Amino acid sequence: MKLLKTTAIASLLVASSAASAIEISGNVALTTDYVWRGISQTGGSAAIQGGFDADLGNGLYAGVWGSNVDGDMYNNASMELDIYAGWATEVAGVGVDLGVLHYAYPTSDSDNDFTELYVGLSYGPATLTQYFGVDGESDDIGDKDYGNYTDLGLELGEYAGVSLAAHVGFYDRNNADDYFDWKLAASTSYLGLDWEIAYTDVDNAEGSNVDDDSTATLTISKSL
Repeated sequence: MKLLKTTAIASLLVASSAASAIEISGNVALTTDYVWRGISQTGGSAAIQGGFDADLGNGLYAGVWGSNVDGDMYNNASMELDIYAGWATEVAGVGVDLGVLHYAYPTSDSDNDFTELYVGLSYGPATLTQYFGVDGESDDIGDKDYGNYTDLGLELGEYAGVSLAAHVGFYDRNNADDYFDWKLAASTSYLGLDWEIAYTDVDNAEGSNVDDDSTATLTISKSL
């Protein structure tokens, strides 16, 4: 679930964890560029995205999310499909989120799938999530591990109906150079839709086969 924040979703679900029945919610979005960890996944082109989340009760949740991607990056794959599940709770005012996230590329000419475990902590306006790459074996390229990623998000408040947020991440990659990425975003609701304008950039990406150009994106989304 690369675009959506698993910890943020979990914090919403845990509020209704006492519900006895499974609750299903959905989301759909159109963005001018699908940016994941500072890097465009669509070659600078637009993406249509969407998914479903299930609140299973007692803090348990699961979901699925999909987006189109650039086939040149994923061996002709035109689609990314993320499947995730986790458990969220609150301890002494600190939100805790534990889960597993699997990235699948069903139309790829080779096996590009990979899996991460994550641990998220949230307190007030700050959220810290650590993703741990799980060693996997591919029939095409053998053992693979994409490394670990640290994600720090901060809500900067709301001004005249516009919410501001910032993010910084560090990708500790096993098969390429490590790098930092960061993001500044402004979001609001209008005409029944959620609107976000964001600016992202990558630092220290030289030599790692990463396009380090800064990116400005507009995303329009709707919760269902």
